[in-house]
Amino acid sequence: MIRLTIRLLAAVLAFSTVLVACGDDEPEPAAAPEPAEAPATTADPEPAPAEEAPEPAASEDPTSLHIAIIFAAPADDTWSTSLLGALNRVAAEAPYGLDITHEHFENISYADGERVLRQTAETGDFDMIIAHSTFSDSIYAIRDDFPDILWSFTGSGNEGRGGNAYWLDVLPHEAAYLAGIAAGHLSETGMIGSVAAFPFPNVNGPINGFFEGARSVRPDIETRVTYIESWFDPAAAQEAGAALIEEGADSLYAASTFGTFQAALEADRVFTIGDLDDQEALAPEVVITSVMILWDPGLRVLVDAWWAHETAGEPYDAPAERIHFYMAEGGADIAPLNEALVPADVIAEVNAARDQILNGDLVVEFNPGDIT
Repeated sequence: MIRLTIRLLAAVLAFSTVLVACGDDEPEPAAAPEPAEAPATTADPEPAPAEEAPEPAASEDPTSLHIAIIFAAPADDTWSTSLLGALNRVAAEAPYGLDITHEHFENISYADGERVLRQTAETGDFDMIIAHSTFSDSIYAIRDDFPDILWSFTGSGNEGRGGNAYWLDVLPHEAAYLAGIAAGHLSETGMIGSVAAFPFPNVNGPINGFFEGARSVRPDIETRVTYIESWFDPAAAQEAGAALIEEGADSLYAASTFGTFQAALEADRVFTIGDLDDQEALAPEVVITSVMILWDPGLRVLVDAWWAHETAGEPYDAPAERIHFYMAEGGADIAPLNEALVPADVIAEVNAARDQILNGDLVVEFNPGDIT
């Protein structure tokens, strides 16, 4: 069954394209693929209404909000699933009594970005268009042609320019710290590691948090990190993970792709930590928890801005800085720990530290610098 899971996941690779660069200085993309004939679109299911919805809007106010999401990768990539899940949760809240629906377009290349965004806007079907940060330049190129659409791009390596383009980001370093506590307790070799994409600030931040959490319970623990120089390369991630395991690491933070899970599955007593969304189901034999990003509060900011524009005529006024929320504000969390792998006392300690972060008694600083 383990092999089947990995084989099925490997099939996803055939459809993936470039993923978002999340450094402060994002490099120019490599030669882009030939433009696709047409984007694939999927109408996402309408969520069930919340039990206690806000009062219905007045008759002259909008009653629905239709959102398009443009992904550079497959919709079942964890970056994508985290955003789609948040959209469904916010829609279920029915803010302002709105019926919020969304459709997504997946596997859009960098070269196709501006064309797909423009065509999506020209349909007149969407009030808000949210895109992978790969397409931030494309958004800035066309946003003035569609001033009543609220545009947003997700991830870092960008710059905010105000107006009707909103920059959302996530900083899950606190959740990574909690995962590090568990990894530090479980390590028998005294070494843990991470397989990561690129040495960019928003990649290094959670890894530094992970290592800091491990040191909080085991100050002498050794740490290692390997960058595979790709946003999606399961084979390279597996190879890098196997090398770290050979060196002595027995817990790996998979801050790249699921290939790290396969390396752990082929080893003896090696644990892994998932990234961006809850990944335990992919390899429950080795995944002890996951570092989750939560877009919910940022999406609420977008809905509020759109509502004010539509009902009160307020101009869009996106901040120049990225919009992000820490764990206590609902911007990130740690997935439930795998009780089959993590002892009850360790789970209790992690949960206690989580409570301290939420109430402000434990502060985990965001450290985007070199891995320490």
